[in-house]
Amino acid sequence: MSHGTLRVTVVEGRNLKDEDTLGQNDAFVELYLDDDYKQRTATIKDTNSPTWNEQFSFNLQKGQDNLHIKVYDADEVGKDAIGSAKVCLKKLREAGGQSDQWVKLPAHFGLGSHGEIHLILSLS
Repeated sequence: MSHGTLRVTVVEGRNLKDEDTLGQNDAFVELYLDDDYKQRTATIKDTNSPTWNEQFSFNLQKGQDNLHIKVYDADEVGKDAIGSAKVCLKKLREAGGQSDQWVKLPAHFGLGSHGEIHLILSLS
């Protein structure tokens, strides 16, 4: 049984940690509420400040309290993790179900940053 819809717009990234030894990142974002259903943006090549402006929609189920965000650098073979974060959907509900925010990609133990992702979120 669905508990509403979460709409996510992945607007852009900035100051993404460079994972490539030559050139800049070929960045994409994975979004998911649980591991069974992941959605992802297109890959934006050769920039550490990509712009996506892509919209995604998720049907919320009971117990899905976090939106997981993982940012990767696409490589010829595989991908390198740039950073990850979570958005608490309970806080989003408390804020009226709307949010336009920069989400930090914390470095290990929260010291420093691997960049930020600009998200627009809407619960209905």
